[in-house]
Amino acid sequence: MAHPDHQYDEGGGYGSKFPVTVLGARVLTLVSLIVSVVLLETNTVTVDGYHVSYHDFRSYKFMFYVTIIGIAYTVLQIPFAAYYMRKRKHLIPNSAFLHLCFYLDKLMMVLLGLGAGAAFGATMDIKKYVGDNIPKLQDFLTVVYIPSTFLLVGCIACGVSSVHSSFLLPR
Repeated sequence: MAHPDHQYDEGGGYGSKFPVTVLGARVLTLVSLIVSVVLLETNTVTVDGYHVSYHDFRSYKFMFYVTIIGIAYTVLQIPFAAYYMRKRKHLIPNSAFLHLCFYLDKLMMVLLGLGAGAAFGATMDIKKYVGDNIPKLQDFLTVVYIPSTFLLVGCIACGVSSVHSSFLLPR
């Protein structure tokens, strides 16, 4: 484990690629969450004059808001990861701050996983009850799998960030 004031050398070993993967995991999380929100927002259908979107389902709204929270958290964390990659030291070399980031990374990973699970479960349940009676609604529900998958990818990338933050805790 690394101490907050520890500086990594450029010549291989534990720290040579570590800061790059920290930033890469954060960027992958951000990109996948943004794609998920965009796809969720643009997925709409009109069935018998009624406009259907994610706003009509609580599970999809939960997924949307969790994704927005994840985007905000990741945007806040990227400058710290970029500074760490560039300077090979922490912007705020305080063990309390590193512990806070560690626990917030764990919390975000769980929230993103809950959002993805809620969306996948709701989609499967609704598809079962709608059947093939309303093909436009079936298409809407099928497309919801895509932003749910991107949210799951964001959750996995956040998990990688979470593992990295555990390595950064002081001994």
